[in-house]
Amino acid sequence: MSLSGFFKSRRPETSSLPPAPTLTGAETKDGAPAPPPSPAVDFVAVLTAAGVTQEQRTKVQKAQELLRTLPPDTPALVKRAIVEAAFKAFDVPTQEIVAAASAEIEALKAFGRTGEEHTQRILAEGNQQIKLLEAKIAEVTASMNRAVAEQAMRAEATVAKMHEVQPVLQFFTPESPAPQPQEARNGTAGAGSENGASDGGVEVQWEADR
Repeated sequence: MSLSGFFKSRRPETSSLPPAPTLTGAETKDGAPAPPPSPAVDFVAVLTAAGVTQEQRTKVQKAQELLRTLPPDTPALVKRAIVEAAFKAFDVPTQEIVAAASAEIEALKAFGRTGEEHTQRILAEGNQQIKLLEAKIAEVTASMNRAVAEQAMRAEATVAKMHEVQPVLQFFTPESPAPQPQEARNGTAGAGSENGASDGGVEVQWEADR
């Protein structure tokens, strides 16, 4: 598996929104939210994927263990002499230790670069999704505003039309109240009142004619 394989398998889908993060309530001593836990990294797998052999890793590990056993105040030249003598006793040239450590460093650098590139891709895709969502929100908001404005114009036109018809109704039923703007905005309330008054008023007028 290549180094990029460590990130491809963890790459989130960009076609849908990511799930909301779960709040654990963990806090630091000063009350601030605790940082997320560090992701576990299988460095053996990383080094293997980069071509660092088991033999090279073992040499580096032995050198690390040997260095940890030396007193911290030991001069650097003395430390180097001790380590070189120890590996020479096992017929391990120091050049091989240097080569193995260099290989590990280069592999880890490549792993870091690959992770950074992966992160930048995720950020770019996330920002693109945010822009699309913001555009959609603006579109929906504009549609809502248009609906409100259109309804206001319809209500005004409806009231004007009701005032045109009202003289006919009042001619036959003088007690019928004039329509109010709020009735047109409410819709059915005004219409129901008008129909009821019209029916009753016409019957009274016909009775009077008889």
